[in-house]
Amino acid sequence: MKIIMRFMLVVTAMYTNSVMAQGDTTQVPCVKPRFSKMLPADKSEIEAGAEFSFVASRVMNPFTLSIKLKDTEVNEFQVRNKNTFYKVSGVFPESVKGQWARVHIRAEAKEGGKGCYKRGGWLLKIKGNDVPTVSETAAESP
Repeated sequence: MKIIMRFMLVVTAMYTNSVMAQGDTTQVPCVKPRFSKMLPADKSEIEAGAEFSFVASRVMNPFTLSIKLKDTEVNEFQVRNKNTFYKVSGVFPESVKGQWARVHIRAEAKEGGKGCYKRGGWLLKIKGNDVPTVSETAAESP
């Protein structure tokens, strides 16, 4: 009888360990959104308040999309559903000018949980309010 009880205990322990090793198979894998076709192109020189656009993959949750130019929130943008991707377009704020500025994009995936997000962006030179360099100032002096 003791042998049978030990055998049952070993079988139960092995079964429990194999079930625990498989883990939670209902969890959806994280597939992060992708961003591409940024316009104006990376390192372009643009006017303050210029229009922009880019494409986001279909796995993006459009309600979680945030766009910033430097540290300034971009509020004027639209997300259009194109069936196989999202087309994002808008206008940069006119307050950012005369400097290099990075466009920051962040969005979560539709599935995969809160930790399933992607950050992207590109760099632009914004015209306006340029401060002359030291050599330009010296050349203008009499």
